[in-house]
Amino acid sequence: MVTWDRRDFKKLFPAISKELESSGSSAVEAREESMDEPLRGFMPGPEDYLSRCKTDEEAMEVINFLHKRGEISGEVFDRLRRQVEECGVRSFGPLREDNYYLKKYGNRRGR
Repeated sequence: MVTWDRRDFKKLFPAISKELESSGSSAVEAREESMDEPLRGFMPGPEDYLSRCKTDEEAMEVINFLHKRGEISGEVFDRLRRQVEECGVRSFGPLREDNYYLKKYGNRRGR
């Protein structure tokens, strides 16, 4: 890897240097924006729904519903049912109460 002095690089490649300097700030802005909105583009998966269930029976209903609607494949359906039967619904994580995402991420928006 070649190490360049910033001044020499600017003299040899002024257009590239200017482009790199301007794109650096937009990358920082994009990173800051994603930190302000950590759930942008987030789509909950089956495990997210199951972690809201209080009982194994509720979890089985959710799994059946997702499969019936075609939101999970047969393989995922079998794997999730087996996990609930063998390990219970809490194997997907602790119970997520109402407003879980608001409590967890809501305080970050006002920074």
